[in-house]
Amino acid sequence: MSAPTSSWQRDVEGCLDADELRVVRFLRSSHPELVAPFLSAVPRARRATLNRLTSSVLREGVAGSASEFHEPSPVEGVEKLGLAPGKTSKVLSLAEEGSLIVPVAGSYAFGRLEVEGPILHVSAGRIRKLRHAAELLRLIRQRGPNENPRGHWVEFERQLENGSANLALAYAYQGEKGERLRKMASGCGAETVLDLALTLRASDGDFDPALLFEQLCVEGHNLHPGAKTKTSMGPEAVYRYAPEFDGAPDLRLVGIRRDRAESASLSGRDVGEILFDQHLGLREAVTREFAERGLSRTGYLFVPVHPWQLKNVVPEVYRAEISEKVIVPVEGASVPGRATSSFRTVVPRVGRGRLAMKTSVDSQMTSTIRSISPNTANNAPEFTRLIRAVLRREPQLARTFVPVCEVAGANFKADPTEPDPGTGTAKSRNLSAVLREDVGRHAGRDELAIVGCALYAGSPITGRPILAELVEAFAKSSGVSSSSEAAFRFVSEYTSVSLPGFLTLMVKYGIGLEGHLQNSVPVFKAGRPVRLLFRDWGGARIHGERLRRRGLRVSFYPGSAVLTDRLDEMRNKVFCAVFQNQLGEIILQSCKHFGVPERDLWREVRRICDGIFDEIGSHPEHAADAAADREALYGTEADYKALTTMRLDPKGGYRYAKVSNPLHGSSLQGRNVS
Repeated sequence: MSAPTSSWQRDVEGCLDADELRVVRFLRSSHPELVAPFLSAVPRARRATLNRLTSSVLREGVAGSASEFHEPSPVEGVEKLGLAPGKTSKVLSLAEEGSLIVPVAGSYAFGRLEVEGPILHVSAGRIRKLRHAAELLRLIRQRGPNENPRGHWVEFERQLENGSANLALAYAYQGEKGERLRKMASGCGAETVLDLALTLRASDGDFDPALLFEQLCVEGHNLHPGAKTKTSMGPEAVYRYAPEFDGAPDLRLVGIRRDRAESASLSGRDVGEILFDQHLGLREAVTREFAERGLSRTGYLFVPVHPWQLKNVVPEVYRAEISEKVIVPVEGASVPGRATSSFRTVVPRVGRGRLAMKTSVDSQMTSTIRSISPNTANNAPEFTRLIRAVLRREPQLARTFVPVCEVAGANFKADPTEPDPGTGTAKSRNLSAVLREDVGRHAGRDELAIVGCALYAGSPITGRPILAELVEAFAKSSGVSSSSEAAFRFVSEYTSVSLPGFLTLMVKYGIGLEGHLQNSVPVFKAGRPVRLLFRDWGGARIHGERLRRRGLRVSFYPGSAVLTDRLDEMRNKVFCAVFQNQLGEIILQSCKHFGVPERDLWREVRRICDGIFDEIGSHPEHAADAAADREALYGTEADYKALTTMRLDPKGGYRYAKVSNPLHGSSLQGRNVS
């Protein structure tokens, strides 16, 4: 029975957009206790999405905005709307549409702005607050002619509305979840979420602390304005399956007739056989069901499929194949799972050390539809072989730079005579899976494997970023009394653990890993970084000529984009993901919460980089590559992955904006950039 609607709720609902109203209808029918928390969270979620989009627009110069980005002159009446006197603001001219005034709490490396306070639209003597990212997008689009078709702007606007509604729902749920976790912490004497995770693992052998942190990643990607977008997915599915709602999808199996399946593995056993070995009774249940249908199990290769995908995508995309029994969904058996921070990657709900399952989900999340290409599925074990071969040559590095190996992959093989290329692509991508090690196997009993995107998430116990709890634990274990000194040393140790692996693979082997925060899982002991786990290699780039000079060969799926002859493409994977996304966020949080000058931290990062380049370059066979990569990394400007521009570009592919580089010598010698 639904709770009565108050007048306040009715007033708020009158201002909601279509996606927010869909969430309200879902909550009222299924979770009425969350209706009021959701409505209260809507302004916060809209503000967070708007601020992230604004920062991205200004950094990338979307529609020429950077050329008109300047300090404001006084605007009469602005103070009345919350811009405190003396507060730094930026002004963006909108031509006939007036101008935007953007309050900025901080400016950080790589052109990153921390937008804080109301964003004001000043036009024809009228001042109004922007309340939604969609409003900003419409104003930018109206500035004048641009190369991006209107349809791309409208679609991106729709995605931002969807993401904002999902974020508000996440805020509402996390408020309730936080109360539960605080009660648990109080009951066992835990003062931080780190303490709670260790305590729960000590008392329950099946508790998975790595998953706890995966499911605390409420806000998603730290830079992308569409971080919570899930197109084609209603709020009931988001609530049921997304990690921030403690999503627990039961993965179903689908059989693909072997002549229409592609498969690769480390062991020679395919994805289905590996899962049958890992999950008690699964093989018998599938064998029995297929026998009852007059089918032989051994004639099919089985892949795990996300329940949303099985309901909403598979029946339509593979209608003919299902009717012909080329594809056979298993009805009576499933693998209970829990969602990790990537949504589509699921870990088994019971049993430690079992393989994680990366599934195909045909929904756009951030910049990409999260289906899995045949390239990614079939390259997974080959990339693992390559990484293992490299680390055998680098035994000292292997102790602290640890791959989360992908052991098998499989996909449906589309008919090469399919007349419609779009149909063939959809069929090859929407019934795919990759099996990967579980990160928990790489952490000891007194260690915590914490996915990088949880570092800036709020702790449900203290309300502070989990990174701040780690720095405080680091201070205690290292005997440092000054919090700013502890933060500086924490960043130094973190960098010393993570960068040798990324830079060594880049310089010596031409392997550019996409080491952003979701793909990086640092392991901590008493707050100290002890190793870095790296995972998900589908976005990596390998410079073929450099790898061949090291005497290594790979055999990737035909047409794979992973091999490139462009050094800048390979380098940008490391520069953008590791330095801008990963280290940039850790340094920003350290500046905000511990007052460490940002310039000092980037100077320390460069000192560590210099040591790595010097060591690699001391070997004659690597000297030229080390010098070239060092010069590229320390350039005056850096390529920033233009996330908003990419969403508006009809051509697709990667786009970059030029931003100032904090690792350049003049940046380190000049004024503090924080």
